[in-house]
Amino acid sequence: MTTHITTASIGQRAMDQVQMRSLRDVIAVLIEQRSIVTAAGATFAAHLLDLAIMQLRLNVNDISAEELSGLSDYVGAEFNRDKPSH
Repeated sequence: MTTHITTASIGQRAMDQVQMRSLRDVIAVLIEQRSIVTAAGATFAAHLLDLAIMQLRLNVNDISAEELSGLSDYVGAEFNRDKPSH
């Protein structure tokens, strides 16, 4: 089986790299903005920025909702296992 590389597929990969770089730049700006709103005491706005940053990081790293849910379940189970009972 041979793989045919077309200029369209090369362009698509290059575009993907450009898009990923742009998203990383957006993430950096949002992190700066989060610091500003946190310093101003706007905790809800900071939380919203955290959510946006997380979503962009998921997209950049190609992490699915199912993978995130699995990680969350695992971390929650570990936390509950290690938590002392009263």
